[in-house]
Amino acid sequence: MNFYEIQLNFNYKELRLIPNVLSIFRLVLVIPIVYFILNGIEEHRNLILVLLFVMYVTDISDGFIARKFNMVSETGKIIDPIADKIAVAAIFISLFIYDMIPVWFFCIVIFRDILILIFGYFVGKKKDIIMISNFMGKITVFGIGLVILLTILKMELLTPYIRFLYYIVTILIVYSSILYFFRYKKTIGEH
Repeated sequence: MNFYEIQLNFNYKELRLIPNVLSIFRLVLVIPIVYFILNGIEEHRNLILVLLFVMYVTDISDGFIARKFNMVSETGKIIDPIADKIAVAAIFISLFIYDMIPVWFFCIVIFRDILILIFGYFVGKKKDIIMISNFMGKITVFGIGLVILLTILKMELLTPYIRFLYYIVTILIVYSSILYFFRYKKTIGEH
């Protein structure tokens, strides 16, 4: 097992730890964000941005609190990335339904997430571990988050930059997916 792997060991009692509560709260915030996107992003833009900001703060806070106050848990190592994946996927799908994300970019992001879930499933089944995100994966998710934010802002001034960002994030997605594949292959190959 290396730095980017954790043992699968879910403990329901650990759900009460503050960092894990924050991760669960982040999941709950997905519901109103998706609702407001699908029911008129123009009218709810400011509220959506506030909720996204709260999600961002909880995402940063859960890890900080866990490390600072010795609340790091195996359950948190599982819940936090799952909450992030679900949040990004749900919001991204909502923006796609609302016709704010190009089809090609949507397909690339969803394909990447499906691949990561499939790889993760097989690694978990074979090795009883979860491969956690590496630095490139975090940069890629940050790029996807930036696309989401700029798309919701939908300022005409930003349109050329958003288009350019699609290409940059696509390169990051391809590169991080290749790295993830080689990590997967190496992890599965270890005895």
